[in-house]
Amino acid sequence: MAIKRSFSWVYWVTLGFLFSISIHASATTRIAAASSLQLALSEIAEAFLTDFPDAYLSLTFGSSGVIASQIQQGAPFELFLSADVVNVDRLASSGWLDAKPYDYALGQLAFYSRQPLEATTARDALNAWLTVRGEHSKIAIANPRHAPFGIAAEGWLSHLDQLDRVRGFLVQGDNVGQAVQFVLSGSAETGIVAWSLLKNRDDLQGDSWLIPTSEYPPLVQRAALIKGAGQIAQDFYQFIQTPKAKQIFIHHGFGALE
Repeated sequence: MAIKRSFSWVYWVTLGFLFSISIHASATTRIAAASSLQLALSEIAEAFLTDFPDAYLSLTFGSSGVIASQIQQGAPFELFLSADVVNVDRLASSGWLDAKPYDYALGQLAFYSRQPLEATTARDALNAWLTVRGEHSKIAIANPRHAPFGIAAEGWLSHLDQLDRVRGFLVQGDNVGQAVQFVLSGSAETGIVAWSLLKNRDDLQGDSWLIPTSEYPPLVQRAALIKGAGQIAQDFYQFIQTPKAKQIFIHHGFGALE
């Protein structure tokens, strides 16, 4: 099944908060997801279409907080895969959900640098960068006001007692995908971003280090059907709970939940 890709890594910057993929020529079932899911969910959608070849899907990616706000403003999404539990619970408390939410994966944080660093751990890599950084060096994170990975990034820096030290060097992307793009474009030398956007990217320059989940607030990722969701959205919601989908999440760098 072919995916019509109307974006690139650069497109993440120019579009801002949200970007979309249409699967098949016509999009009828609209699914919104955290930008950390771009690689994993695209593969899951292709697998889904093997079983449901007549389905039409539109995948929209962005920061979880922005998507939740758009749903509350009437955006026509039928299924929401958030990078946290907070934004789904926010929709549940205001009556927007059609079924019990499902925790589908554990997001993982990574330190990414295009600049060569002598390090074996993320902590060592950050310290190495702090030692060699220049006056105008930048470190990219997602905006913690609406992006769970940004909250986690600040949490990791706080855990290391480094947040105040690096605050003046932070540059914030609208979502974690844009934070990765800042590093790729040279706008930042390093980033604290989603492991799922780095793990299987052989084309990326530089190095990345997985950050232990014990060193930042947990990124339990929760999904839910939006009130009035159609049958295809319900089928896809069930599909992301299957062993096949779970293995794809793991393959792309998400942790498994018990």
